[in-house]
Amino acid sequence: MRPTYWILGLATLSIVIGLFISRDPERAERLSQMYRDAALTGEARQMAIMGLAVAIGAFVVYLTMTRR
Repeated sequence: MRPTYWILGLATLSIVIGLFISRDPERAERLSQMYRDAALTGEARQMAIMGLAVAIGAFVVYLTMTRR
């Protein structure tokens, strides 16, 4: 079986499970609270974005310097 079919199958499964969970108001509220608790806010969000920007920039420089 090709990897593309696995990826599509897993994506479809996650969407179906998400729809099933969001139908129950109690579970939907707990899931929403979990997302709020896990979200980066304020300075932590800025540091994460800055770190991601530096990592992408370093990767671009790496690719530029090692290209022959």
